[in-house]
Amino acid sequence: MPHKFDPKNIHKLEDPSRLDLFDPEKVLKEFGVREGMTLLDVGTGPGFYLPYLSRLVGEKGKVYAIDVQEEMVKRAKDKVRREGLKNVEVLRSEENSIPLPDNSVDFVFMAFTFHELEDPKRFAKELKRVAKPSGYLAVIDWKKEERDKGPPPEEVLSEWEVGLILDDAGIRVGRVVEVGKYCFGVYAVFPPDEEDPLINIPFRIPPGMV
Repeated sequence: MPHKFDPKNIHKLEDPSRLDLFDPEKVLKEFGVREGMTLLDVGTGPGFYLPYLSRLVGEKGKVYAIDVQEEMVKRAKDKVRREGLKNVEVLRSEENSIPLPDNSVDFVFMAFTFHELEDPKRFAKELKRVAKPSGYLAVIDWKKEERDKGPPPEEVLSEWEVGLILDDAGIRVGRVVEVGKYCFGVYAVFPPDEEDPLINIPFRIPPGMV
């Protein structure tokens, strides 16, 4: 059963050692984040990645950071004020109702959040609503294996399971990569409503492929 991160442990989400899991700027540049984009940070928590996201999209870009927990939203807003991140806006969100208009986001970033979703397919469809056609999605989450960090394996999804959920929601998975010792990354595209049927064949990730 998925469960949300306990705000009592919020200090873990602000620990600089989180950068040992993966390099956010390097990974997101490889996934296509660039200056001028409108980016959505899903499950921002206390806003750990916001300075990196802000810098990647630049002054002409925009970062929307959402979370369903009021304490997380408050901490993220405090971080934005402290660090003067003028291109970042933090919003309280319902899990399956993101407070953004249709077709408004170029890139969606989800770090260690997907496994907490109550209804991941429904949420993926909500992401598809707010994303622009041909926009991008990067899902980074814990590997489903024994680790000395993060939640136990039975509480997370494998890259195979994440890929199938996205595919079933109409989001096309492009590749799955290992982004660090503890986590994998799924790179996907929100396809236009009208596509060549030959490229609309469901994508299936073989188990264990990274």
